[in-house]
Amino acid sequence: MYRKQRVSAGRAVALLALLSAISVERGLIASPKWYFILCITAPVMLLYGFARNR
Repeated sequence: MYRKQRVSAGRAVALLALLSAISVERGLIASPKWYFILCITAPVMLLYGFARNR
Protein backbone atom coordinates (compact mmCIF):
# COMPACT_ATOMS: atom_id res chain seq x y z
CA MET A 1 0.00 0.00 0.00
CA TYR A 2 1.06 3.53 -0.63
CA ARG A 3 1.32 6.09 2.12
CA LYS A 4 -0.13 9.48 1.53
CA GLN A 5 2.56 12.10 1.77
CA ARG A 6 1.47 15.36 3.26
CA VAL A 7 2.92 18.59 1.97
CA SER A 8 3.33 21.32 4.52
CA ALA A 9 1.22 24.35 3.64
CA GLY A 10 3.75 26.61 5.32
CA ARG A 11 6.48 25.48 2.98
CA ALA A 12 4.27 26.02 -0.04
CA VAL A 13 3.42 29.55 1.08
CA ALA A 14 7.10 30.26 1.79
CA LEU A 15 7.96 29.09 -1.71
CA LEU A 16 5.26 31.33 -3.21
CA ALA A 17 6.52 34.30 -1.18
CA LEU A 18 10.07 33.64 -2.35
CA LEU A 19 8.91 33.40 -5.95
CA SER A 20 6.99 36.67 -5.59
CA ALA A 21 10.00 38.44 -4.11
CA ILE A 22 12.26 37.20 -6.90
CA SER A 23 9.82 38.29 -9.58
CA VAL A 24 9.50 41.79 -8.08
CA GLU A 25 13.27 42.12 -7.77
CA ARG A 26 13.89 40.89 -11.31
CA GLY A 27 11.07 43.06 -12.62
CA LEU A 28 12.65 46.16 -11.13
CA ILE A 29 16.21 45.36 -12.20
CA ALA A 30 16.19 43.22 -15.32
CA SER A 31 12.93 43.34 -17.23
CA PRO A 32 9.26 44.09 -16.53
CA LYS A 33 8.37 40.76 -18.15
CA TRP A 34 9.01 39.11 -14.77
CA TYR A 35 5.86 40.67 -13.32
CA PHE A 36 3.64 38.05 -14.98
CA ILE A 37 4.63 35.62 -12.21
CA LEU A 38 2.81 37.86 -9.73
CA CYS A 39 -0.42 37.19 -11.64
CA ILE A 40 -0.11 33.60 -10.45
CA THR A 41 1.48 33.82 -7.01
CA ALA A 42 -0.49 36.73 -5.55
CA PRO A 43 -3.99 35.24 -6.07
CA VAL A 44 -2.87 31.84 -4.78
CA MET A 45 -1.50 33.42 -1.61
CA LEU A 46 -4.73 35.39 -1.14
CA LEU A 47 -6.82 32.26 -1.58
CA TYR A 48 -4.69 30.47 1.00
CA GLY A 49 -5.17 33.35 3.41
CA PHE A 50 -8.94 33.30 3.03
CA ALA A 51 -9.11 29.51 3.31
CA ARG A 52 -6.96 29.50 6.44
CA ASN A 53 -9.25 31.94 8.23
CA ARG A 54 -12.25 29.64 7.83
